[in-house]
Amino acid sequence: MPKVISNTSPILYLYRIGGIQWFSKLFDEVWVPEAVKNELRAGKIQGYDVPNPADYSWITIVNPKSMPSEWLALDLGIGEIAAMAGN
Repeated sequence: MPKVISNTSPILYLYRIGGIQWFSKLFDEVWVPEAVKNELRAGKIQGYDVPNPADYSWITIVNPKSMPSEWLALDLGIGEIAAMAGN
């Protein structure tokens, strides 16, 4: 099975519909950038029902080794940029 790097949206919306476990059934490895974990934590602090990636043994928190500066000019959130940068 393939590997995947996820930004915040797929994790959040699959969690909300009770389907977050689909990740572990579809992929061998699920990588979540630290920035995505931080976005989810910020939502939790604000009182939203969001998943904690650390609660899922099949999620690995990663930090991108590099991030092209031109991506910062795009209309994307930090989690999306970190997911594109990969590991």
